[in-house]
Amino acid sequence: MHVEVVTDPGSNSGGPGDTGGDDAGTDAGVRDAFGGDAALLPDARSRRRDRVFALATPEAAVLTTTALAHRTSVEGCGHGTGWYIRRLGAHLLTRFVDRPERPVADCLSDAIAETAALHGGRCDLALHGTPTASVVAVRLTEGRLDHLVLGPGRVLIRRGTTVRAVGDPGGARHAAGARPSAAAGATWGSSSCRGVHTLVLLNGGAVESLPAALWPDTVRLLEEVGAHGLLAHIRSTELRTAAPHRPVGVVHLRPA
Repeated sequence: MHVEVVTDPGSNSGGPGDTGGDDAGTDAGVRDAFGGDAALLPDARSRRRDRVFALATPEAAVLTTTALAHRTSVEGCGHGTGWYIRRLGAHLLTRFVDRPERPVADCLSDAIAETAALHGGRCDLALHGTPTASVVAVRLTEGRLDHLVLGPGRVLIRRGTTVRAVGDPGGARHAAGARPSAAAGATWGSSSCRGVHTLVLLNGGAVESLPAALWPDTVRLLEEVGAHGLLAHIRSTELRTAAPHRPVGVVHLRPA
Protein backbone atom coordinates (compact mmCIF):
# COMPACT_ATOMS: atom_id res chain seq x y z
CA MET A 1 0.00 0.00 0.00
CA HIS A 2 1.36 3.39 -1.04
CA VAL A 3 0.25 6.20 1.29
CA GLU A 4 0.89 9.94 0.88
CA VAL A 5 -0.56 12.71 3.05
CA VAL A 6 -0.08 16.43 2.44
CA THR A 7 -1.79 19.31 4.25
CA ASP A 8 -1.16 23.02 3.84
CA PRO A 9 -3.15 25.73 5.66
CA GLY A 10 -3.00 28.36 2.92
CA SER A 11 -2.52 32.03 3.61
CA ASN A 12 -5.75 33.88 2.83
CA SER A 13 -8.43 31.64 4.31
CA GLY A 14 -9.24 33.43 7.52
CA GLY A 15 -9.30 36.89 9.01
CA PRO A 16 -7.77 38.35 12.15
CA GLY A 17 -10.28 36.50 14.33
CA ASP A 18 -9.58 33.09 12.86
CA THR A 19 -9.18 30.60 15.70
CA GLY A 20 -7.54 27.24 16.03
CA GLY A 21 -6.03 24.71 18.39
CA ASP A 22 -2.53 23.30 18.72
CA ASP A 23 0.10 23.12 15.98
CA ALA A 24 -1.28 20.84 13.23
CA GLY A 25 2.11 19.60 12.06
CA THR A 26 2.04 15.91 11.11
CA ASP A 27 3.87 14.34 14.05
CA ALA A 28 2.72 16.70 16.78
CA GLY A 29 -0.82 16.68 15.45
CA VAL A 30 -1.05 12.89 15.52
CA ARG A 31 0.33 12.67 19.05
CA ASP A 32 -1.96 15.38 20.37
CA ALA A 33 -5.00 13.90 18.66
CA PHE A 34 -4.74 10.68 20.63
CA GLY A 35 -3.74 11.97 24.03
CA GLY A 36 -2.95 14.87 26.30
CA ASP A 37 -5.05 17.45 28.04
CA ALA A 38 -7.32 19.75 26.05
CA ALA A 39 -5.48 22.88 25.01
CA LEU A 40 -6.94 26.38 25.05
CA LEU A 41 -6.56 28.85 22.21
CA PRO A 42 -2.94 29.49 21.16
CA ASP A 43 -1.41 32.71 19.94
CA ALA A 44 -2.25 34.04 16.49
CA ARG A 45 0.89 32.61 14.85
CA SER A 46 -0.30 29.02 15.18
CA ARG A 47 -3.99 29.59 14.40
CA ARG A 48 -3.50 29.59 10.65
CA ARG A 49 -2.05 26.06 10.80
CA ASP A 50 -5.21 24.65 12.35
CA ARG A 51 -7.46 24.46 9.31
CA VAL A 52 -6.83 21.03 7.78
CA PHE A 53 -5.80 17.67 9.26
CA ALA A 54 -5.29 14.18 7.83
CA LEU A 55 -4.52 10.69 9.08
CA ALA A 56 -3.95 7.59 6.96
CA THR A 57 -3.11 3.92 7.46
CA PRO A 58 -3.20 0.99 5.01
CA GLU A 59 -6.78 0.34 6.22
CA ALA A 60 -8.32 3.82 6.30
CA ALA A 61 -7.80 7.52 5.69
CA VAL A 62 -9.54 10.60 7.11
CA LEU A 63 -9.29 14.24 6.03
CA THR A 64 -10.96 16.96 8.13
CA THR A 65 -11.09 20.69 7.38
CA THR A 66 -12.45 23.59 9.39
CA ALA A 67 -15.86 24.50 7.97
CA LEU A 68 -16.03 27.83 6.14
CA ALA A 69 -18.65 29.28 8.46
CA HIS A 70 -16.42 28.86 11.51
CA ARG A 71 -12.97 29.91 10.32
CA THR A 72 -13.37 33.44 11.66
CA SER A 73 -15.25 32.92 14.92
CA VAL A 74 -15.68 30.31 17.62
CA GLU A 75 -18.30 30.94 20.27
CA GLY A 76 -18.98 28.90 23.35
CA CYS A 77 -15.84 26.76 22.97
CA GLY A 78 -12.38 27.46 24.35
CA HIS A 79 -10.63 24.64 22.49
CA GLY A 80 -10.52 26.02 18.97
CA THR A 81 -10.98 24.57 15.52
CA GLY A 82 -7.60 22.82 15.38
CA TRP A 83 -8.40 20.87 18.53
CA TYR A 84 -11.73 19.85 17.02
CA ILE A 85 -10.58 18.69 13.58
CA ARG A 86 -7.73 16.61 15.05
CA ARG A 87 -9.86 14.83 17.61
CA LEU A 88 -12.71 14.23 15.20
CA GLY A 89 -10.28 12.79 12.66
CA ALA A 90 -8.54 10.59 15.22
CA HIS A 91 -11.81 9.25 16.64
CA LEU A 92 -13.16 8.51 13.17
CA LEU A 93 -10.05 6.65 12.06
CA THR A 94 -10.10 4.62 15.28
CA ARG A 95 -13.76 3.70 14.72
CA PHE A 96 -13.05 2.68 11.13
CA VAL A 97 -10.25 0.34 12.18
CA ASP A 98 -11.82 -1.05 15.36
CA ARG A 99 -15.32 -1.55 13.90
CA PRO A 100 -14.84 -2.62 10.28
CA GLU A 101 -18.36 -4.05 10.14
CA ARG A 102 -20.01 -0.79 11.18
CA PRO A 103 -21.31 1.50 8.38
CA VAL A 104 -19.03 4.48 7.85
CA ALA A 105 -21.83 7.01 8.47
CA ASP A 106 -22.50 5.38 11.84
CA CYS A 107 -18.78 5.55 12.61
CA LEU A 108 -18.89 9.29 11.88
CA SER A 109 -21.88 9.69 14.17
CA ASP A 110 -19.96 7.87 16.91
CA ALA A 111 -16.87 10.04 16.35
CA ILE A 112 -18.90 13.25 16.56
CA ALA A 113 -20.47 12.09 19.84
CA GLU A 114 -17.10 11.06 21.29
CA THR A 115 -15.52 14.38 20.34
CA ALA A 116 -18.45 16.36 21.76
CA ALA A 117 -18.07 14.50 25.06
CA LEU A 118 -14.49 15.79 25.35
CA HIS A 119 -15.59 19.44 25.38
CA GLY A 120 -16.66 19.29 29.01
CA GLY A 121 -18.93 21.61 30.94
CA ARG A 122 -17.03 24.79 30.10
CA CYS A 123 -18.18 24.67 26.46
CA ASP A 124 -21.72 25.59 25.37
CA LEU A 125 -22.23 23.30 22.38
CA ALA A 126 -25.66 24.77 21.66
CA LEU A 127 -24.12 27.98 20.31
CA HIS A 128 -23.90 28.33 16.53
CA GLY A 129 -20.19 29.13 16.64
CA THR A 130 -19.10 25.75 18.05
CA PRO A 131 -16.30 24.37 15.80
CA THR A 132 -17.41 22.36 12.77
CA ALA A 133 -15.61 20.50 10.00
CA SER A 134 -16.00 18.89 6.63
CA VAL A 135 -14.99 15.23 6.43
CA VAL A 136 -13.63 13.09 3.59
CA ALA A 137 -12.78 9.47 4.38
CA VAL A 138 -12.26 5.96 3.01
CA ARG A 139 -11.89 2.51 4.53
CA LEU A 140 -10.55 -0.67 2.94
CA THR A 141 -11.42 -3.94 4.62
CA GLU A 142 -11.94 -7.54 3.49
CA GLY A 143 -12.10 -6.66 -0.18
CA ARG A 144 -14.53 -3.78 0.37
CA LEU A 145 -14.00 -0.07 -0.22
CA ASP A 146 -16.14 2.29 1.88
CA HIS A 147 -16.22 6.02 1.17
CA LEU A 148 -17.74 9.02 2.95
CA VAL A 149 -17.95 12.74 2.16
CA LEU A 150 -19.61 15.33 4.40
CA GLY A 151 -19.39 18.90 3.15
CA PRO A 152 -17.02 20.17 0.44
CA GLY A 153 -14.51 17.59 -0.75
CA ARG A 154 -14.13 14.62 -3.07
CA VAL A 155 -13.08 11.00 -3.11
CA LEU A 156 -11.59 10.04 -6.48
CA ILE A 157 -11.50 6.33 -7.32
CA ARG A 158 -9.55 5.10 -10.34
CA ARG A 159 -10.26 1.70 -11.81
CA GLY A 160 -8.44 1.14 -15.08
CA THR A 161 -9.01 4.23 -17.23
CA THR A 162 -12.16 5.26 -15.35
CA VAL A 163 -12.18 7.81 -12.53
CA ARG A 164 -15.22 8.09 -10.31
CA ALA A 165 -15.64 11.29 -8.28
CA VAL A 166 -17.76 11.11 -5.12
CA GLY A 167 -18.95 14.31 -3.45
CA ASP A 168 -21.63 15.57 -1.09
CA PRO A 169 -24.41 17.37 -3.04
CA GLY A 170 -25.08 19.42 0.09
CA GLY A 171 -21.59 20.91 -0.11
CA ALA A 172 -20.89 23.69 2.37
CA ARG A 173 -24.37 23.31 3.89
CA HIS A 174 -23.20 20.12 5.60
CA ALA A 175 -20.61 19.87 8.38
CA ALA A 176 -19.79 17.78 11.43
CA GLY A 177 -20.26 19.69 14.68
CA ALA A 178 -21.51 18.67 18.11
CA ARG A 179 -24.63 16.79 16.96
CA PRO A 180 -24.17 13.15 15.90
CA SER A 181 -27.20 13.52 13.62
CA ALA A 182 -25.03 15.58 11.24
CA ALA A 183 -23.61 12.29 9.95
CA ALA A 184 -26.96 11.58 8.29
CA GLY A 185 -26.16 14.28 5.73
CA ALA A 186 -23.03 12.51 4.51
CA THR A 187 -22.76 10.87 1.11
CA TRP A 188 -21.38 7.39 1.62
CA GLY A 189 -21.33 3.94 0.09
CA SER A 190 -19.43 0.72 -0.49
CA SER A 191 -17.99 -1.09 -3.48
CA SER A 192 -15.53 -3.85 -4.25
CA CYS A 193 -11.82 -3.13 -3.92
CA ARG A 194 -11.27 -5.17 -7.06
CA GLY A 195 -9.58 -3.16 -9.78
CA VAL A 196 -8.96 -0.10 -7.61
CA HIS A 197 -5.60 1.35 -8.62
CA THR A 198 -5.67 4.79 -7.01
CA LEU A 199 -7.67 6.52 -4.27
CA VAL A 200 -7.51 10.27 -3.73
CA LEU A 201 -9.06 12.30 -0.91
CA LEU A 202 -9.36 16.04 -1.57
CA ASN A 203 -10.71 18.66 0.81
CA GLY A 204 -12.84 21.59 -0.32
CA GLY A 205 -9.84 23.88 -0.77
CA ALA A 206 -8.22 21.47 -3.22
CA VAL A 207 -11.50 20.92 -5.07
CA GLU A 208 -12.03 24.68 -5.51
CA SER A 209 -8.62 24.99 -7.18
CA LEU A 210 -8.93 22.02 -9.54
CA PRO A 211 -11.14 21.69 -12.67
CA ALA A 212 -13.97 19.28 -11.82
CA ALA A 213 -14.36 18.28 -15.47
CA LEU A 214 -10.79 16.98 -15.52
CA TRP A 215 -10.65 14.61 -12.55
CA PRO A 216 -8.88 11.93 -14.64
CA ASP A 217 -6.14 14.50 -15.37
CA THR A 218 -5.89 15.29 -11.66
CA VAL A 219 -5.39 11.61 -10.82
CA ARG A 220 -2.87 11.22 -13.63
CA LEU A 221 -0.88 14.22 -12.40
CA LEU A 222 -0.95 12.94 -8.83
CA GLU A 223 0.34 9.54 -9.93
CA GLU A 224 3.17 11.25 -11.82
CA VAL A 225 4.33 13.90 -9.34
CA GLY A 226 2.86 12.76 -6.01
CA ALA A 227 0.84 14.66 -3.43
CA HIS A 228 3.48 17.36 -2.92
CA GLY A 229 3.60 17.93 -6.66
CA LEU A 230 -0.18 18.27 -6.82
CA LEU A 231 -0.06 20.81 -3.98
CA ALA A 232 2.57 22.79 -5.90
CA HIS A 233 0.32 22.69 -8.98
CA ILE A 234 -2.63 23.98 -6.94
CA ARG A 235 -0.60 26.84 -5.47
CA SER A 236 0.75 27.74 -8.90
CA THR A 237 -2.78 27.85 -10.30
CA GLU A 238 -3.93 30.08 -7.44
CA LEU A 239 -1.08 32.51 -8.08
CA ARG A 240 -1.79 32.61 -11.80
CA THR A 241 -5.50 33.30 -11.28
CA ALA A 242 -5.10 35.56 -8.22
CA ALA A 243 -7.26 33.12 -6.23
CA PRO A 244 -6.95 32.94 -2.43
CA HIS A 245 -4.54 30.36 -0.99
CA ARG A 246 -7.11 28.04 0.56
CA PRO A 247 -6.40 25.30 3.10
CA VAL A 248 -5.51 22.22 1.03
CA GLY A 249 -5.52 18.57 2.05
CA VAL A 250 -4.56 15.65 -0.22
CA VAL A 251 -4.41 11.95 0.65
CA HIS A 252 -3.09 9.58 -2.03
CA LEU A 253 -3.52 5.81 -1.63
CA ARG A 254 -2.55 2.99 -3.97
CA PRO A 255 -3.84 -0.37 -2.71
CA ALA A 256 -1.48 -3.31 -3.16
